[in-house]
Amino acid sequence: MESPLPSYEGSVSGESLVEPSLPSYEGGVSGDPSVEPSLPSYEGGVSGESLVEPSLPSYEGGVSGESLVEPTLPSYEGGVSGDSLVEPSLPSYEGGVSGDSLVEPVLPTYEGGVSGDSSVEPMLPSYEGGVSGESLVEPSLPSYEGGVSGEPEIQEALPEYKEDTQLPQTKVEIKVVPYETIYEKNEALDHGVTRVKIPGVEGQEQVTTTYTKDQASGNISENKTVKIVVNKVDQVVEVGTKPSIETTVLSHKTIYQVNPALEFRRQEVAVAGHDGSVETRTTYQLDKATGQVTISDTTRQVNSAVDKVIQVGNVEKVIQPIAVTEERREDSSLAKNMEKVAYEGEVGENTLTRTYAINEQTGELVNPQEASQITKPMKPRVVLVGSQEDKPHLLPANSEREDAVDVSALTTSARSVDFLHDSKLKTQLEPTYDPRDITLRKILLRKTQPNITDQEVKDMLRTEYLQKLSIQESFDQTKTQAESSFKKIASHTLGIIGDTPENRSKVKQELEQHKEQILLGLSYINRFYNIQFGDTNIRDILAFNPSSFGNKTITALDSLKKLGSMSYEEMKLTNSPQTFTKYLSTITGKASLKEFLDSNRQLFTSDDADTWLKKSSQAMIVEKPSKENLSAHVGLYSKLTAGEKDPRKQEANMAAILGLLNVKEPSVYVISNMATITYGNIGSYIDTSLAQSNPTKYQAELARVKSLIEKAAVQQANYVDTLYRITKPENRDKLFTNRLIIDTMKKYTSNPNAQIDSTWSSAAGNGADKGVNQFMTPMNYYSPVSKVGAEANGLGVRYFIDRVLDDRGSATYSHEMTHLLDRTVLFNNHGRRDGTGAEFYARGIFENSYNPEKDTYFNLNFVYDESDKNGFYNKTPDRFKTAEDLQSYMKGSFDVLYTLDYLEAEASRNLSVEDKMSYFKKIMPITSTGSRTWVDYRNTAVKPTHKSEEIQALTLEDAKKLTDIDSLIDNHILVNRYIIAGFSDKGKIAANGYYTVDMFDTIYGVSQNDSGMSGDITFRKQAFELMATLGYYEGFVPYVSNQFKEEAEAAGKPLSDKYIFEKILGKTYAEFKKAQIKERVAKIDQLKPLTIQYEGQQISLTSQKLSELMQKAVQEELKQIKAGKTTARTYTFIETPVQKLKKAIYKAYLKDSDDFRQSIYNS
Repeated sequence: MESPLPSYEGSVSGESLVEPSLPSYEGGVSGDPSVEPSLPSYEGGVSGESLVEPSLPSYEGGVSGESLVEPTLPSYEGGVSGDSLVEPSLPSYEGGVSGDSLVEPVLPTYEGGVSGDSSVEPMLPSYEGGVSGESLVEPSLPSYEGGVSGEPEIQEALPEYKEDTQLPQTKVEIKVVPYETIYEKNEALDHGVTRVKIPGVEGQEQVTTTYTKDQASGNISENKTVKIVVNKVDQVVEVGTKPSIETTVLSHKTIYQVNPALEFRRQEVAVAGHDGSVETRTTYQLDKATGQVTISDTTRQVNSAVDKVIQVGNVEKVIQPIAVTEERREDSSLAKNMEKVAYEGEVGENTLTRTYAINEQTGELVNPQEASQITKPMKPRVVLVGSQEDKPHLLPANSEREDAVDVSALTTSARSVDFLHDSKLKTQLEPTYDPRDITLRKILLRKTQPNITDQEVKDMLRTEYLQKLSIQESFDQTKTQAESSFKKIASHTLGIIGDTPENRSKVKQELEQHKEQILLGLSYINRFYNIQFGDTNIRDILAFNPSSFGNKTITALDSLKKLGSMSYEEMKLTNSPQTFTKYLSTITGKASLKEFLDSNRQLFTSDDADTWLKKSSQAMIVEKPSKENLSAHVGLYSKLTAGEKDPRKQEANMAAILGLLNVKEPSVYVISNMATITYGNIGSYIDTSLAQSNPTKYQAELARVKSLIEKAAVQQANYVDTLYRITKPENRDKLFTNRLIIDTMKKYTSNPNAQIDSTWSSAAGNGADKGVNQFMTPMNYYSPVSKVGAEANGLGVRYFIDRVLDDRGSATYSHEMTHLLDRTVLFNNHGRRDGTGAEFYARGIFENSYNPEKDTYFNLNFVYDESDKNGFYNKTPDRFKTAEDLQSYMKGSFDVLYTLDYLEAEASRNLSVEDKMSYFKKIMPITSTGSRTWVDYRNTAVKPTHKSEEIQALTLEDAKKLTDIDSLIDNHILVNRYIIAGFSDKGKIAANGYYTVDMFDTIYGVSQNDSGMSGDITFRKQAFELMATLGYYEGFVPYVSNQFKEEAEAAGKPLSDKYIFEKILGKTYAEFKKAQIKERVAKIDQLKPLTIQYEGQQISLTSQKLSELMQKAVQEELKQIKAGKTTARTYTFIETPVQKLKKAIYKAYLKDSDDFRQSIYNS
């Protein structure tokens, strides 16, 4: 090193070799520096390679290209880029150095950070800038005020010239300074696309080389000056990183559904449908150094396809004409055998309805089911046939013949005949005693008369049996009219056989000899043939002028003697059709009781049979036609005479008509619809003594009862019509029956707390209700008292504590009708499921609630019009027009309930283990208890094992398992507030009990018995859940009936929960329920926003608000439980906080969705 190196104030680019007097660096060092002695101070950064020798020129701009400088290295104040080699006198670094640097003696002080490897030697110059690249510094380098670009090379010394040499000429060179490329991210550009934002511009440096000669040594020195001609501009390139979206189309399907409301084969799009898609979104990241683009993240969004739903009219109706028939009617106003056409008749119409199923994939209508219905009744051609000459009529008055026989002594004798105790009548009317009556009476008397004989019991029972004939009152009336009656009998008889002294004597003798039979015959006619045909009463014609019916030789004396010889059994009202045939057909010329009634109705009136019956009977008769099948018989006379397959039933129906025709005061009511006939006593609803004590009030009370009859008739018809709508067409004819509904025999009382024992009417006698005495007992409809609401048998239903005309009575109707219809109509002929009992289906499933604003158990309203009530059920039965409507209603119900159940589970999730023990219970399968209907398996290897249930408290270990709603399902959990019945909240649940399942007392647990039936409570809950998800015939009926029994037995398995679930679900019930709840949870943010009235405030519901409300309610309920304020502990019904909240929310969605006709979710 000979001379001091220049100072560099700019930045140096490229490699630099500097040896002596190394500069001081005030910046950070990057790279590997090698520093030798006496390097200059650089104030700028050094880029590239630099070789510096002595006496180099000063550069005010940047240096481009290679530079050779040796002596007197400058001071560097900037950063050095590239590799730097510096030996003695190492400088202090204040900036950053980039590149490799070698520095040996006298290491500088570094005030900045150093990057790379550094070897420092003595006496390096001070650098205030950063050094980049490699730099080798030697003596006498020029001062650079600008940046140095290129690769300068600095050597130790120039070669020596020993001879005098001419100086080289000055050289001027232009060097190119390349630009750098910088990459920027642009999310507006597509992935992979590049765009130059700022074009790169190469820089230029002018390097001027001059030479000087040392006169002393003769050495020639080279001096270079670098001038920046053109500044370089780095190129900026934008690289596209716009997220890419790849869409895959999910094609929708077309599904065909039937719609009975559409014209046959007409198609309408119910749901337009659209394709779905899977969108894959990819985002990218950029390496700014290389410009390379790589994937940052990939997400997928699935938009489900919505299937197109096309509804097809599936009901074909073919109208078939019904030819006019001729009906010939006797007309007493026309001469005998004269004919007159009163009405030409009108062709009727029979509608043949074919209901098709549908192939859901093709829309093809298949498997038609036919049903025939008369939609327009044929009106017969009516031909009137004159019968004026032969019309039955009263015996013309004939005082001479009436007084021809002295009957005064006979009258006195007749009036002394005792119906109950007369010896002749006792023999004739000896009853056939029911052995059960004898046994029961002995049991009643065993304390007071333990040795009483059967005959003594029969003697006691005889009076009761005779009273049940309902003849005694008529017999007593007949005795009071004996004188007049005997005179008419004598008059008619003498008129037939001739009025001679001999015949008068004969008639008198026979009257005296057969007075008991004559009284009995007259009493029978008076009791059961006191029938009004228009203005004509047939009783006296039949009794005193029998020959006017056509048989001109029959006498009143002979006909009454014959009729009066009947036995006890023949005198029964129930046997009146046979008695007519045996005793009265020869008198009247009519083969049957029906023919007799029809002929006289046609002879004396123009009324049809149904109208005539209602006019002629004092019973209150209400007939309710079906709105679904207009041709179904509901007219009482038509219904009772329509023709029963069983002759005994047909005779019983005719007896009922005869009994109703002889009700002479409104003591009985009748309700008729296409499925049932209800008989009841007016005396169960009003104080019948008012008829004498307060006639005005009595009439008002009768009007009130008439309105109750009308109301009950509508409710019964609603129920039957609803069943008709949801029943398979091939099963609907099973609803066309005369099933009997017999109302209670309780007598009216103003005491609401009176026990049934004290109000139950006796069968006959003075203590009997009039309706019971006149109709119920003679028809054998009477029953001893029983302390149950009602009961069903194979033929019909009997009410006991409950009353038909009360609102509860219609609920009872739905309960008892379930027992009669569950095997057939309700379960599509599959019968009750093996292991159940009758009560599995009535109470808690098909029995209708009659208190919709209070009851909250699962219920389908088939009965009541509750439009004016704010209840928890569908407002009217016509919500269910098809079986599919049952599913849509229950699905909407469970949309709300599953959501609320989930919210409750979440609200209780973070309770302590001890609190969970308080808040929850478990319902566990146990060995079966209670009664179940035994079902035979022909395959004796099949052994079903049914289970009952028990509600138990949780153990600590149980509670520890409860972490989420799935764990509640898996561990048989239900909430603490669940009540089994009454005030009982824990214990065994015996099979075939009267249980309901409250909608808001959550049962999370499920039951799945692998070898038979599960318990009563979960059975009911799961039945409704399956209806909601799969449908009535697709899920509900297969679960509750024996639909799969034969199939299971053929497979060597019992009909079990597991077998059924595998058939209809393809999974376990727990998996099914979890999926159902998960489906609702996924849609919780789609709930329609509603406002509810809750705790005195109007609250707008959102998913967040629902969660907050439930959290609060659960905490409040937990406090009540801990405080012992529960229904089970206090023996009073307490509405809990969670119940109250759930009720408000459920009722709001029920109303807003129009009884779940609409979805509760935003589409």
